[in-house]
Amino acid sequence: MVAAGESLAVVGLVVPGAAIMIAAGSLIALGPLAFWPTLFVAIAGAITGDGVSYWFGHHYRERLRTFWPFRSHPQWLSRGEAFFERHGGKSILFGRFIGPVRPITPVVAGMMGMRPVAFYGVNVLSALAWGPAYLLPGIAFGASLALAGAVAARLAILLLVSVASAWALLWLVHRSFLALSPRAVRIAEEVLRWGNGHPRLSKLFGGVLDPSRAESRTLFLIGILLIVASWLFLSVLEGVVTGEPLVRVDQGLFQLLQSLRTPWGDKVMVFVTELGDGVTITIAVGAVLAWLLWRRNWRAAGYWAAAIGFGEIGAKVIKLALHRPRPIANLYDGLSTWSFPSGHATMSMVAYGFLAVLIASQGAPQRRWTVYAGAAVLVSAIAFSRLYLGAHWLSDVIGGLSLGLAWVCLLAIAYYRHPVSRVPIRGLPGVALLVFVLAGAWHVSTQYPADLKRYEPRKEVVRYDAQAWWIGGWRRLPVYRLDLEGDFEQPLNLQWAGGLDDVRKTLSARGWHQPVSLAAGTALRWLSPAAALEDLPLLPQVHDGRDEVLQMTYPLSARRRGPRQVVLRLWRSDVSLDPGGTPLWLGSAALQKTGHIVVLKVPVDDRHYDQALSELARSLRSTGLDVVQKQRGEDQIPTNWKGAVLLIRPP
Repeated sequence: MVAAGESLAVVGLVVPGAAIMIAAGSLIALGPLAFWPTLFVAIAGAITGDGVSYWFGHHYRERLRTFWPFRSHPQWLSRGEAFFERHGGKSILFGRFIGPVRPITPVVAGMMGMRPVAFYGVNVLSALAWGPAYLLPGIAFGASLALAGAVAARLAILLLVSVASAWALLWLVHRSFLALSPRAVRIAEEVLRWGNGHPRLSKLFGGVLDPSRAESRTLFLIGILLIVASWLFLSVLEGVVTGEPLVRVDQGLFQLLQSLRTPWGDKVMVFVTELGDGVTITIAVGAVLAWLLWRRNWRAAGYWAAAIGFGEIGAKVIKLALHRPRPIANLYDGLSTWSFPSGHATMSMVAYGFLAVLIASQGAPQRRWTVYAGAAVLVSAIAFSRLYLGAHWLSDVIGGLSLGLAWVCLLAIAYYRHPVSRVPIRGLPGVALLVFVLAGAWHVSTQYPADLKRYEPRKEVVRYDAQAWWIGGWRRLPVYRLDLEGDFEQPLNLQWAGGLDDVRKTLSARGWHQPVSLAAGTALRWLSPAAALEDLPLLPQVHDGRDEVLQMTYPLSARRRGPRQVVLRLWRSDVSLDPGGTPLWLGSAALQKTGHIVVLKVPVDDRHYDQALSELARSLRSTGLDVVQKQRGEDQIPTNWKGAVLLIRPP
């Protein structure tokens, strides 16, 4: 019905068929839908929708122009006729993939007398291409979501939210541009007319909106006013921030994002946040300024310097005035110790936002939204990375974005309203993109390891008495791997006290192996149907936002159910045992078999945890270690685990 509705005359203009087809592809990857039946009905629906539309046009011909809604929107048929005359029968194939003309082209083909045999031949061929073209991206996304879910549900949620947010942001920028662009001149004239009736305001704002007046002094006054007004407003906001409702929002979002952190997510977000670091922005700003001066675009260079200068000064003055602590202490020193507003959010908005203004001013009006959308996605990603890494509260980021956006908007109004020497579009975009890529790559390559360490989740180390832990203190540690709250899928059925190297050497001497490490090359083995279980890289598992510190496998003899292996994983527990400060590791022993995620062959847990624990205990006999099996209470265990926990310590 969706595939047919998207191709029906007029109806297809409002049916979001492409989005729903991609969603169907995701459901194929996740399991609820089967591939071949879904593909078949999608193709059949597409053929039917175009066929009905063709019959409609073939039967009514020119009388269609008198029917609603074509009577009210004659341009729809005119565009379709122009498209059909330009491409002939190929327009049925092309139109299948072009949204605005998709539901109109078959109608026009019928109106203009295209032979049924020719139409249905192209109709069927285009539908055969259309079905896979929209399902396969959804399958790829669903497979990545399933893979991410196998690694950590929090990573899957983060991926889904990020993709949905980026799409929503692009849609919002596009729709806002389409709505406001035709009205921008009229709005400016209304503000100018209103300002002329207020002499004091006219002196200040008239220079920005009136192209006949010089703007340098006015821009300086507006910049000072913006800083002072922001400082006063945010000083009041500081009192609001201490109020209970806003504190709960800030702290609630902080706790939520910290609970969604994973090592993979940390690596991506540290990379993104470094694109908004002062070093990256300073290099990009300096290069753009040098290029503008070299091209003798003096006034554009002045606007660029004003944008960056007031943005930097404004953020620093407010930080110095408010002294608001960050969510995580000791991330930075000096003036950057303070949190409000976010410097990354402010300067990314100012630098990348006004750069978009400079570039878009030379582009075709109908294409300017793409420049603004690109800047919006980049700035939003940097702002979100600050929240994810715990460097700022939500109010810090909103304050920085709003401060930067207000200043960019003021400058943009002045830039568009005055006859400024225009920047050649052929030069600035390439220079800006090249410098941004080079500056970002250089900064990331030099600072990335240090920043990973800086932003890593901080855990407080707890000290236990070793004997008290052995007797009953082990019960205070987590029962299950912490992915999301309420996840009872994988028990932590092992606690091991001792050095990590000693653990590795002990197991290696008893026939255990370190599995194939997961990398771009080894991940290709997941595509091989003939790959043995022991040759497949393991999916990493996250506990409390951390990857394993150790993975070891022990192959079992093949049985009727196929090959199996015991997998041991150890994570940091943030517990040390006194006396001596011996580290304690939390672990999981599980059986694994080969499983399938769409076309991928990956190791998956077989959920026979007690059998896996017995195999591990058997391996540790005669090693000199103290090994004892304890039992959890029945109220703490699910049906697929009997509650056995193995405690291991040096003698």
